[in-house]
Amino acid sequence: MELSPRTAVVVALVLVVAAVSGGLLALDFEAASYETTASATAASGGSNVDSLPPITDGVLVVDAPEAVRDDLTAALVESFAERGVTLEPTDAREGDAEGPVVVVVVDEWDSRWNPIAPSGSVAWRAAFDAGGHARHIDAALSVDPLVFESTDGPDLAGSVEASVESAGTGVVSRPAYRDHLVGVVADATAEQVVGQFPDA
Repeated sequence: MELSPRTAVVVALVLVVAAVSGGLLALDFEAASYETTASATAASGGSNVDSLPPITDGVLVVDAPEAVRDDLTAALVESFAERGVTLEPTDAREGDAEGPVVVVVVDEWDSRWNPIAPSGSVAWRAAFDAGGHARHIDAALSVDPLVFESTDGPDLAGSVEASVESAGTGVVSRPAYRDHLVGVVADATAEQVVGQFPDA
C-alpha cells in the first residue's frame, strides 16, 4: 500500500518526534541554565580535637531512593575526593566503624522533569563521626539538637540538614537533569561536612 505524500509527511514527523522524545528520556544531553537555591544548617561537637589525626579517609553510607542511590553514592565519593577525603561506600551501617564514617540520608527527592523547564527539590541530612561511633551518628541524624558526649579520646562528630531547589531553562534530557540534581546534592554535602573538619 502506497502512502499519499501528506500521510508520508505525517508519519515521518511522528517518527522524528518519537525519536527525539526517546532521546530526551534516555540520553545524557543538556543545553540549559539552572537557577538553584540551597540552604543548610550544620552543627558539630568534639573532644581533644587538637589531637585528632587529619580526616582523609572513611566509610560512606547512603540511604536514598533506589533510582538515584548508586549515582548519588558515586557523586559523593567524587565530591569528597575533590576535597581531599577518600570515602569507601558500604551498603549498611552496623554498629561502630573502625574509623571516620559519613552517613547521608535523603528524606525527599522530588524531580519534576520535562524537556524544556525541569524543576526539582531535595531535602537530606548528613552526619559524620571521626571515630566511627554509632551513637554520635544516631544523635546527629535525629531531630533533636546534636549533643556530643564522648570519653573515647580525640573525636569529632557533626550533622548537616540541607535542602535545595533547582529549575532549568533550555533543553534537558531526563538523565541530564537527574545528574544535575545529584551533583548539586553531592557538592553541597561534601562542602558542608568537610568544612567542619579541623584541618579544612
